[in-house]
Parts: sequence; structure tokens; C-alpha cells
Amino acid sequence: MISRIPATAVVCWFSAATWPVAADDRAASLLEAINREVSSLYEKSRDAVVRVHALHRPAPGGITLMPPRRVGTGFFIRPNGTLVTAATIVSGAESCTVEFHNAHLMARLLGCDPRSNLAVLKVDPPNRETPALPLGDPHDLHVGSMVVAIGFPYDLPSAPSVGFVGGFDIRQGRHVFPTSHLRASCRLSPGQAGSPLLNARGELVGMAVAAHAENDCYALPIDAAQKVWTDILNKGAPQHGWVGLEVTEKSADVAPAARLVVAQVFSNTPAAQAGFLPGDTLLRIETNDVHRLADLMNTMFYRQAGD
Repeated sequence: MISRIPATAVVCWFSAATWPVAADDRAASLLEAINREVSSLYEKSRDAVVRVHALHRPAPGGITLMPPRRVGTGFFIRPNGTLVTAATIVSGAESCTVEFHNAHLMARLLGCDPRSNLAVLKVDPPNRETPALPLGDPHDLHVGSMVVAIGFPYDLPSAPSVGFVGGFDIRQGRHVFPTSHLRASCRLSPGQAGSPLLNARGELVGMAVAAHAENDCYALPIDAAQKVWTDILNKGAPQHGWVGLEVTEKSADVAPAARLVVAQVFSNTPAAQAGFLPGDTLLRIETNDVHRLADLMNTMFYRQAGD
């Protein structure tokens, strides 16, 4: 006797058997789409990214912690040949050159900001405007957002490095950044300091300034970078505001309603003139509430001297 298998059972079995194949196809299609987008983003952005060479005078006695020849990455911010790179590459250099369209162009150092590790250079390419990267908004990023760094690893051609935002940190170990930095899972090899960090739309959202662990990097948010390069271009130097306070961040267990406490007031400073005393609690700067060190640093970074 031949028994019949219910049609519903056949349909269920067929669906279960084909589901892994369909899922694999969808995953492959998604990866192919991401691959195309990254390749397209790189091709549209690569001309604005350049290799920067800096020649430094050897230290007296021949002892130095940094090589006399340093190489990094930079990117154009204006069509007139203005670009930015990491200050650690070019600060104090005797001469700087930029590789652009198979030519080595002499570059003038317009200014440096050691605090943010940003330097501004200027080149004069003959009969050619320089492509500037479009600016994005780093505040639109969140943990898990995809980012792409473009740089020159070692002595190799430029290449994209795809990663994801892992956090927004005010500290790297014991080092305190002047403002919160993007932490991204993009490996930063020698030669890539100063690389632009782009969002999924190909917009500039940061500049890689430091490696972290083996496969991460820290990037200065582009609005912070823009503040610094605007100061340098308009005033000749960064215009950082300051108040003359040393503060301590108290945990919520110690002071639930107040996080930042004044530890020291330096003499002859705006804070001393305003009457701040050790033990005072900081609650607000203008209209910005401050509860943690990052709140204070981020608020002060965007202030100008004299505000």
C-alpha cells in the first residue's frame, strides 16, 4: 500500500530545505552591495587624499625618539591647495612635500596644534584645483556606524580600511583628549596618521590621529578639526579657551547630584577672578550642563579665548 504525504508537510519540508540557500544568497548579495559601495566611495575620494613627507633636522648627538624622515597621510579641505595632516608628522620639520598626481609639491606649514594633533599645509599645484572632501556631521554617527579610512600604509599606495564606530572617548589610557574622539575599528599602520575618516555617504567625519590597540584608531571629529583649521587660517594659531581650573570627576556613588568638583584654582586666571574655590561644584557652562569630564572638555574646546 502506498501512503500519501500531506501536501502541507511537503511544502514545509521544501521551505526548510531551501531557507539556508536563500539566506546565503541574501547575505552574498548584501556583501556584494557593500563591496560596490566601498569601492565607489574610495574611487570618488582617493584624489583628495595625499601622502605627506616631512624632513626633520637630526637631534644633537644623533639621539632622537622620532625618525628624521616622517611620512603620513593628509587630505585637501579647500580647492586652493590647503590640506590638513597629523601634527606629529610635520611639526618642527625643515621641509615638507606632498605627493599629488604623481608630482612632489613643496608644502608650506601654515600652523600646528599639538593639542588636537592637527597641522595645516598649503601647496600650489600648477594649473589645477585640488579636490576637497565634503564635510559630514560626526554627531550623526553612533556605535555600530560604518566608517572608511583612506590612507597610505607603509610605502604602499592608498587603500581604504573599513571599520565601525566603537565609541566616543575622552581618554586613551592616561592621556586625556582635548575633546571626545571617535574610536573606530580601522587599523592605523605607519604612514596613515592624518587619514580622513568617512561615513557611509563618503562625507568627512574625522581625521585619524592615534592608533589604539592592534586594530583600532582614534579620530578627531571633523567639527573639532574644522574649528582648529579655521583658527589657524584666520588667526595664524589655534585659539583655545581656558579658565584655570583643575577638576575631579566624582562617581555617582559619591555624589549623585554633582559630578565635577573643583580641585584647584590657578592664580591670575579667569577662574580665580570669578571667585571659584576648591570644593566648588560645576553645574553649567553658559547653557550647557556639565556632569562629567567629557562634558567640560567638549564645551570648552569649542569656546574661543575671550568668550
